[in-house]
Amino acid sequence: MLRILTLSGIFAFRTTGAWLPPDHLVESTRIWLRRRDHHADWRLRVELSRMAADLARQLVKAGDIVRRQPDASWFFTRDMQINFASPRVIVVYARCVATLSRDISGGAA
Repeated sequence: MLRILTLSGIFAFRTTGAWLPPDHLVESTRIWLRRRDHHADWRLRVELSRMAADLARQLVKAGDIVRRQPDASWFFTRDMQINFASPRVIVVYARCVATLSRDISGGAA
């Protein structure tokens, strides 16, 4: 879920120049969970949304993601699935895993 929220935030920034509002991210987590018949309390949804927004901003700030470039082919396939063949998506995925690993282990900043 963190991966799709992070990619969605980057995609919004790339196409519109604006970040997704927090309420959109939180609602997206609710929709993602419902579609997969999973459940998470509101605190977890808010925390994942915050983590996704932070990751998206960090990745853009790092310079790998450029503003106002609407080409989303490196995000998604034709059937709107995550494009795991894209090196940029792999970078996002790796950052999500690292972030979750640090969070679970009570990790350091």
